[in-house]
This record gives sequence, structure tokens and C-alpha cells, in this order.
Amino acid sequence: MRVWAHLILLVGLPLLAGAEHPSLLLPRLPPPRLVEDQFGTVRRIGLLWFLRGLQEGGVRGYEDLDLVDAEYVVIDSRSLPTLAAWLEAACRSVGADVRQARQGPYDGMVLSRLLEVGASLASLRGRDAPLAMPIGVVICERRRPWGAVPGDGERDAYILIATERGLLIYDPPTRQLCPLADYPNNSTVFKIQF
Repeated sequence: MRVWAHLILLVGLPLLAGAEHPSLLLPRLPPPRLVEDQFGTVRRIGLLWFLRGLQEGGVRGYEDLDLVDAEYVVIDSRSLPTLAAWLEAACRSVGADVRQARQGPYDGMVLSRLLEVGASLASLRGRDAPLAMPIGVVICERRRPWGAVPGDGERDAYILIATERGLLIYDPPTRQLCPLADYPNNSTVFKIQF
């Protein structure tokens, strides 16, 4: 599972930072709430769940769907404010302001990966085995505006999260969140990666 690669990367970060950042620390993320059945078993999803969610979300004709793990857990949507706040705090801890991210070169995939790694590592606390977090990235063409994000035809990347409410799309700089089915550019998605 890729969580071990993340651990190696995070352990190596202080070594790479060297003397410039000897106290590089990310804020502590509480483990995200996970959806459980009546017996306390964590709900797991796989490829068919994602395919159905993409179809119900209005995504058609995408070129690339990449699921790294065979199964994922389902995040309780009540965890989303905590995850979003942690992402902003983690970025601040390394000198980046998520709210201002679109004013320069912006890569939503980096933010998606940071959140997925943070949630994966947080889920290790108190568990016997790592869990694959369903936090991914969706890349599309912005043909129609979405709140503060213009419909300028540019390519963009957003965080995609599998919850009990279905697939939700989140834009960290604008803090916009909506079901994939309500996202105005769901028909221009060409890559999804979890």
C-alpha cells in the first residue's frame, strides 16, 4: 500500500530540508471519521462504486481513471471541515497560503496529495492496518464558471472525496464544495486519480 511510501517521504523531508528548516512540523490531523455499518465495520468501496459515482456525477468520456488501491474506506462528510482546516494549516506551516494559491502557479494535485497523505497517516493512529483514503484529484477543463473560479477554458485540478453523500468536489483556494453532479464542469473531466 502506498501509505508506506508516504511515510518514507515524510521521514526523509527533514533530511532534505537540512539546516534551512530544522523544525519543519505539520499540524496534527485528527483521524477522519469513517462511515461504519451498524456493527462498527468500516464501509469499504472499490472500482464499481467509483464508476457508478462518476456516472451519477455527470462525468462522461474521461480519458484516465487511476485507482491505486483495490479498496477504500468511506469518509464521513462531517470530517470535511476538519480536513479543510488542516490542509490550510499544513500549507501555512510551510509558508504557503491556500487562499491566495490561484494568484500564482497553482497545482490542485499537490493539495490533493497532501490531504490524502495527511489523512492516511492520521488514520494509522489506533488502527492495526493502514486504510486507503478516498481523497483524490479530478482534472477538467473550466468551460463554465463555478463561483469564484472563472469559466475560461483552462485546465484545473480539484480535490475529489468519496463520502456517504457520494463524490464531493472541493476547491481549497475558494473553499467551494459541492456534489460532483452539481459541479458545472463535470462533463469536461478527463482525469480522475485516487
